[in-house]
Amino acid sequence: MRNDLVTMRIKRLDSMDSKLAQLDSIQTSVNTVNTRLSSMDKKISYLKSKVREIKQIREFDSQNLNEISKQHKHLDSFTQKMKEIESQHMETEQALKSEILDLKCRSMRDNLLFHKISEEKGENCVQKVLNFLEHTLKIENASKEIRLQRAHRVGLYRADKTRPIVAKFADFPDRERVLRAARKAREVGTNHGVSEQYPKEIVDKRRKLIPIMLQAQRDGKGAYIKVDKLFINKQLYRGPC
Repeated sequence: MRNDLVTMRIKRLDSMDSKLAQLDSIQTSVNTVNTRLSSMDKKISYLKSKVREIKQIREFDSQNLNEISKQHKHLDSFTQKMKEIESQHMETEQALKSEILDLKCRSMRDNLLFHKISEEKGENCVQKVLNFLEHTLKIENASKEIRLQRAHRVGLYRADKTRPIVAKFADFPDRERVLRAARKAREVGTNHGVSEQYPKEIVDKRRKLIPIMLQAQRDGKGAYIKVDKLFINKQLYRGPC
């Protein structure tokens, strides 16, 4: 079963790499389209200016005017087509980004972040997390009953900062059990923190939503964040963020 899980996750990562490659190709195409659109817009503006001048002074040749008008219409039509292509590329790009973000979330589904656990050289992060579960969160027999696939520090080492530990649980119910215990520990004022792990895109959204959630709570409203969405009095918050 573990080999199947590893194989499946490797396939997901391969799929993510493929999607990222497609995204890079699409971005290059979009940049090319934007450059061509900009050039076309300048040409159209120039031709419109010349037409206005010719009409104002009424010293023009009708044949040339007709030719300019035809070119003008051709450029307008071409510009419209290019804008449609750009719109299609943007939609495809957005769909790929959403799919990649979903894959990232799924890959982090079994993970938890542990904050403010003392950092030491040559430490065993798996054992540190299990000790934290037993002694700080008071989960009995955690070291025997809870299995961690791996655990490690996140980010570059800094002497003035304690990096969080990300731990991947072998069983999702154990992850949920730890989260429940962490919420109880926060209620009694523990200095340590446990949180779910999300991709940077979602973390950025949550960071913007947290002040709004806190203000709603101070106003006596029921407010909470689920992944990257804020709910206030059970209604999805749709304001700017």
